[in-house]
Formats: sequence, structure tokens, C-alpha cells
Amino acid sequence: MRAFGTRGPVDPEKHYVVQRSDEIADFINRVKDGRYIVIFAPRQTGKTTFFHQVIDALAVEEPTYFIIQLNFENREDLSEKDFYSTLCNDLCEEIKKTFQKHGNIPCEALIHFLKNAQISNNVSMRNFYTRFEKFLTNQKLVIFIDKFHGIPQAIENGFLASLRSIYNSRYKQCPHSVVFESLESFIQRDPLSAVSPFNIQDHYGLPNFTVEQVQKLLGQYTDEVGQAFAPEVPEAVYKHTNGQPLLVNQFARVLTQELDIPKNVVIRMEHFLEVQMKV
Repeated sequence: MRAFGTRGPVDPEKHYVVQRSDEIADFINRVKDGRYIVIFAPRQTGKTTFFHQVIDALAVEEPTYFIIQLNFENREDLSEKDFYSTLCNDLCEEIKKTFQKHGNIPCEALIHFLKNAQISNNVSMRNFYTRFEKFLTNQKLVIFIDKFHGIPQAIENGFLASLRSIYNSRYKQCPHSVVFESLESFIQRDPLSAVSPFNIQDHYGLPNFTVEQVQKLLGQYTDEVGQAFAPEVPEAVYKHTNGQPLLVNQFARVLTQELDIPKNVVIRMEHFLEVQMKV
């Protein structure tokens, strides 16, 4: 039996999941349009879950997109040399994995390129993408960067400036689209900067759940377990939590697990009021 996830990213095999279909469709359209997008929201608001939902949906809907996933967590203290060396290794490994996912074998020229690739700064990073683009036949490179806020502060401006140069190029841009997951918008990260190093960014503030999404989330539990909620309970949960994903799941977990309500008993407002003092 699945549960309401309250620790880390939600796993559809273990947890009840809100499928944000409208938000995902809107986001994928931005990727198709070649935008460089920043997903930002505070911790524990479902960013990582949404991040991976978009990746999965994009891979199905646009199989010709060459999708690479990176993660900058715990890289704040790296030197420029170590950061870009690690980035180069990650890119090469992800390229190999993506070829395998597509059931393709890299050509000898690509194998040689990856074996000898070196990235030491933002300029050589841009050159890496330019050279790699030649190996993409009727494909578009899309990069998803999880935990972007982990990038070393001294490197951030140059890193973003190189991506901005690619975006503004008159030639075919590679990467076609870049998606950043971060705790804040880039404007918030450097509010004193007179000129943003990344003024092309497309901000996407991940919204809280709607009341309909809360109803569907709780409805998954009812469908799987058989225990119903009184009609007014999902709306009360939504109003109490303002749809904040973690709080919604915490509230639902307490209602369905900690109160030990018999599964043949409908969860009613008196149960909600009991939990309201705890969450």
C-alpha cells in the first residue's frame, strides 16, 4: 500500500502523487520554445518531484530530445578547476547514459570526443556544447540542472554568462533549452547586481496545490484503501494548508495513519479538527 510522502521527493510506486498535468504541459511548451527556465520555490514544495515529472513527460512526448540531468548539490566549496572538471565528467557520463536509453551506440568519433573532453572554465564549457552539437542528428539537447543553488558563488556569473551567449547566438543554440531547479530566482540570488548575468531567464514559480488537486490526492487513498473522506474534509485541508504540498501530505498522513481511524469509518470534520492542532 502506498503512503503520503513527507520526506524528500515523492516516488509514485511508494506514494500518492499529484499529477500536475496542466503545469507540466505549460512547462514542456516552454522547453519546446527553447527557453532557459528557472523553477524556484522554497524547500519541500515539490520542486524535485515536479522536476522529474517534467523530464519523464518530455522523454515520452519528445523522444528526439536529448535529455541530460545534472545535479549541483554540495559543490559550493569547489574551486573553478574542480567544479568544471566534475561538470565535464558528469556531462560525458550522462551523454553515454542517454545514448543507452535511446538504444543507440556512440560512434567512434563521439567516443573519442568524450574520452578526451576537458572543461576548465565557462569558455571551454561553451566550446564543449558547440562540438557536441555536431553529434546530434535531428536532436535537440535539453539540460536539467537540479539543485543549481549548489554552484560555487564565484563561478555562477561566468557560467550563466556563457549560457546567455549561447541563447543569444544567431546560430542553432546548443543546449536548446536549460532548466534550473533552485530555491530562489536568479534575481533574488543577486539583488544588488545592476546587470543580471542571466537576463534571458524564464521564471517559473511552482504553485501550491489547488483544491481540486488536494481532492484528487486524497481520492487516490480512497481508491486504494477504500476509506472515504467526507466531502468537506479535502477542502478544509486545502484551506488550512493553503495547498502547500508538504503540509497537505503531512495532514493526510496524520489523518490516515496516526489517528488509527478504522478503515470502514468515513474521515469526517471531527477528525480534521483533531489533526488541525497538530499540523
